[in-house]
Amino acid sequence: MFTDRLARVRTGMTLVALAAMAAITLPAHAADFSKSPKITLRLTSASPPGMEDSKALTDTVEYLKKATGGTVVLQPFYSSALFDEIAGMGAVQSGLIDMAVSCTCNMTKQTDAMLFSDVPYLWKQMDNGRQVWDGPIGVEIRKDMTAKLGIIPVAFTPSGGGYRILWNNKRPIKVPADMKGIKIRTTATPIEQEFWKGLGAIPTPVDVAEIYTALQQGLVDAEHLQPVWLTLLKHDEVVKYGTEIGALAVYRVLVISQKSYDKMDAAQKHAFAEAMKFYEDKAYAYNRSLRTSSMDVIKKRGIQLYIPTQDEMNLWRAYGAQFMQSDVVRSSVSEATIDAAIKAQN
Repeated sequence: MFTDRLARVRTGMTLVALAAMAAITLPAHAADFSKSPKITLRLTSASPPGMEDSKALTDTVEYLKKATGGTVVLQPFYSSALFDEIAGMGAVQSGLIDMAVSCTCNMTKQTDAMLFSDVPYLWKQMDNGRQVWDGPIGVEIRKDMTAKLGIIPVAFTPSGGGYRILWNNKRPIKVPADMKGIKIRTTATPIEQEFWKGLGAIPTPVDVAEIYTALQQGLVDAEHLQPVWLTLLKHDEVVKYGTEIGALAVYRVLVISQKSYDKMDAAQKHAFAEAMKFYEDKAYAYNRSLRTSSMDVIKKRGIQLYIPTQDEMNLWRAYGAQFMQSDVVRSSVSEATIDAAIKAQN
């Protein structure tokens, strides 16, 4: 019991320290790193170097080095060079590596606290992430993961260039009823499969590495994917139509192990917290700019992109609101969490 209480106290102190350091901006001359330890933080990411989180991390490497007088070095490994997302989180827990990045949807092995993020039509605007992740929900997630898993979430960022877009090579999709009979690629997650099944579509699980061929050969007719990933994976070569349905924004979480974090002294922890704020700012900015460049490529490719009218969007959102009340959502995510996430965005 005493050990549990001590762990809770240490966790609380860590979270308070992180919050305080993120809120305070000290003059550059106030930090003295002459006696600070030399630390290298090895980070694993599945994202290729061109993705917004990778570009932001590359910028953060230099920022953190300067902010700590060269005493803390961030060393990222991209494109799953060390671990994929799921294995990467396990590697941080076991101490094989210091930091890792993962899509929140790939964190279910560690925690179900971020499942709410994958509920369609929960995110009202792409940039609303900070209103939720920096609020009570995010604080609770950080507290829970630090106490139970020994890993500290230090940043949340958007992924893939904005909302996922509904792509297909069958016909223009304008309203939910147009999805009837469309074979759409999904992951194996029940929430995603049931969302499309409720529209009369045929959800078909396909590994990401096989989507191109599946679209090309007609195994599936459609996919729901962010524009940056579409161009990165060359799927713009095998789809003809796109529809902006605004259903799902994807976020990524960056974590550090408690043990690695505790190697830093107070001055280094302060600089690290500021570096994580810098990383988030950069990732949000890159998310917007990469969306623009990817959409330019998509338009040049000749893909027809449809923007639903207000009345048509109301039909999509009405289905989304109905789906939030479905058994598959309610059995995975509490109504209180969904309500809190929506309220935070208002």
